[in-house]
Amino acid sequence: MYPLFESLCIQDGQLLHGQWHRLRFEKAFQNYFGKVPTFDLLESLNIPPKFCKGRVKLKILYNENSRKLDFQHYQMQDIQSLRLVHTETLDYTHKYSKREKLEALFAQREDCDDVLIVRKGSITDSSYANVVFFDGKDWWTPHLPLLKGTCRARLLDQKIIKQAPLGVDDLKKFQGLKLINALRDMDQAIIPINALVY
Repeated sequence: MYPLFESLCIQDGQLLHGQWHRLRFEKAFQNYFGKVPTFDLLESLNIPPKFCKGRVKLKILYNENSRKLDFQHYQMQDIQSLRLVHTETLDYTHKYSKREKLEALFAQREDCDDVLIVRKGSITDSSYANVVFFDGKDWWTPHLPLLKGTCRARLLDQKIIKQAPLGVDDLKKFQGLKLINALRDMDQAIIPINALVY
């Protein structure tokens, strides 16, 4: 049983932004298991030759004592529409392997490609990515995401994006949005704000 995991991006055989994943792993490990990690998340990471070309998703599942590696070729999903769904109680502070509550919200998407999750009136994340909104000048991300993603943390650190409290009424201020995670960076097409379905 591996209760937590990290998803990392490998591009043409190179692991991207490993230090951000290690940092989150160490925080999550201490918070969940109540002690300092007993192993290094990225130690002796051998990428199989067939995963050394193109974009690859590396999922590292881990428990208190060990990790399990899963490599998959990655094709970025084309998101054209998102349905707003509401929750009061969802907690996804860490990358938990059990995602039933997230999957239940995703199942409410109807004819949309994904969901935009509103928790207690605040905009948070999609079902699998942080979200950033463009106001014509700056990019903004909700200050209370479900999960503090590694791409989000890096872009905040680099001052490429800013964070602010965002409610449903704030969405009309924006022209568009992007979904970001370890495998989806800012180099993707903008999704128009009218792609949100209320």
